[in-house]
Amino acid sequence: MKKFTLDLRTVFCAGLLAAPGLAHAQAPTWQWAAAPSAIVDDNTGFGGSSISAVAQDAFGNTVVAGSFYGTFTLGNTTLTSAGYNDIFVAKISPTGQWLQAVRAGGAGQDGAATLELDAAGNALVGGSFGNLAPGATAAFGPITLLSAGNADAFVATLSTTGQWTQAVRAGGTGADYVADLVPDGTGNVLVVGSIVGAGNLGSYAFNGPAGAMQLFVARLNLGTGTWTLLNQGTPPYGAQPSAIALDAAGNAVVAGRCGSGITFGNTTLTSNRGEGTFVARLNTSSGQWTQAVAPVQSRNSAAPPTTINSLAVDAAGTVAVTGVLIETATFGNTVLTSAGSYDVFVAKLNAAGQWTQAVRAGGAANDIPYSVVFDTAGNAIVTGLFGPYGSFSPTFSADFGSNTITSDGQYDAFVATLSPGGQWLQAVRGGGGGSDIAGPTVVDAAGNITVAGYCSGPAAFGPYTLNTTSSYGMAYVARLSTNMLVTHATAPVPAEVFALAPNPAAGAVRLTWPEASSSARPAQLLDAMGREVRRQLLPARTTTATFDVTGLTPGLYMVRCGAATSRLQVQ
Repeated sequence: MKKFTLDLRTVFCAGLLAAPGLAHAQAPTWQWAAAPSAIVDDNTGFGGSSISAVAQDAFGNTVVAGSFYGTFTLGNTTLTSAGYNDIFVAKISPTGQWLQAVRAGGAGQDGAATLELDAAGNALVGGSFGNLAPGATAAFGPITLLSAGNADAFVATLSTTGQWTQAVRAGGTGADYVADLVPDGTGNVLVVGSIVGAGNLGSYAFNGPAGAMQLFVARLNLGTGTWTLLNQGTPPYGAQPSAIALDAAGNAVVAGRCGSGITFGNTTLTSNRGEGTFVARLNTSSGQWTQAVAPVQSRNSAAPPTTINSLAVDAAGTVAVTGVLIETATFGNTVLTSAGSYDVFVAKLNAAGQWTQAVRAGGAANDIPYSVVFDTAGNAIVTGLFGPYGSFSPTFSADFGSNTITSDGQYDAFVATLSPGGQWLQAVRGGGGGSDIAGPTVVDAAGNITVAGYCSGPAAFGPYTLNTTSSYGMAYVARLSTNMLVTHATAPVPAEVFALAPNPAAGAVRLTWPEASSSARPAQLLDAMGREVRRQLLPARTTTATFDVTGLTPGLYMVRCGAATSRLQVQ
């Protein structure tokens, strides 16, 4: 995850380490910060914007999706909402310049919850439309979707040139939504969401009672726009998903909240409160749940439960989840206890579904994480908010291990780095006197962290200060350079040098490097989002090897070997 959701009207790495060792961080620096240049609230008295999802293309551009109300300007493009919140997708250059902005929506309340890029760089956007205006329509360029009742779920595709090329809906009379999605590399996208009460997912009918939230995991064929339901959980009621990711074997890992009891395959999870949280793994070929776990929470039923807001999966199948720690929760053999109100937790599961690590951070105030991603060194990058709100919180600081950050006013944004061994390496803040949030995040191969979020007033990110003319705040995007060092290690290995041929390639590509190695070395094939789609060991004592690219969606990829990378076009 990579994403978070905020109601606009409710304001409340390192690069790849070349040698083994412990990574320590220098003071991180903000490289740039960008926000809309002009915001005009509409005549209803509402306005503002927020970003709920972020991705990075193969050229280093940042693509964001979110919601806006009223009129705002991004670079040379001015967008105006058609009703309540509208959807927007925008592209920002590696130096922080707005390059492109496109809207979608209608008279209802429309919002993007998630965004991913396919191998060709097209943006896949999911969320909901039509809320507050039952039976409303939402226009995605030339494509118009009609809501079946309250809010309906949608998935839409935006081309690299900013044209809406596809939009598909699902749902019924309840408040239905897409929570998250992920491309599977074969021209399909896996989608997790919820249908409330009665509704349809293509030809699949949901017949739950009014108000019952029914989790679904489905495959959407991007070529035909047809849905295939993989599973909806057992029982299907009371589950509210928040995130989905794919592991190296192609299984879907899903996290979210549920009722006091829910069954995934052969595993039943129960909570001693009215609701709980879960992480479950689904075999996407068979549609069967193969794993489900949850932290064990303290028994004070008067307090809300621990929640999971985001997850990430590395190449080994390790799952990192982050969420809100309230009172006490147990993750395997580790017990975490909040230091005050809400605290941050990060916990890890191995491929067998066992809790292997759990770490907390925060202080006596409210500390809430929204996103977690892995960088190329295996560090977990966590973002969120911390600090007091009005008179409800006693202090302004939060501790991330030995790193203490202090809020300038109400909530401030934070970005923190957790090592693979569970040590907080660094924490940095941004914001001002209002309420500021760091949400969805992406990390590039050089370790630069690009974070998006929301600020309700003037907000400073290092030397860059953002100002808003909207009384309801604005979206922002900022980039942080982490400047990692390696200590207690041997000298760095020189960067690999290799050639690719043919390029473009269809079935296979040959890697050639000038000097043979005494041991085998891994090579990775990364998609446009920087996610590993293939891995192969390059043999020792040779200078050439063949990398299989059959079955991949045509588009731009990145080959990484050691510290070197090279672009590859797959046909």
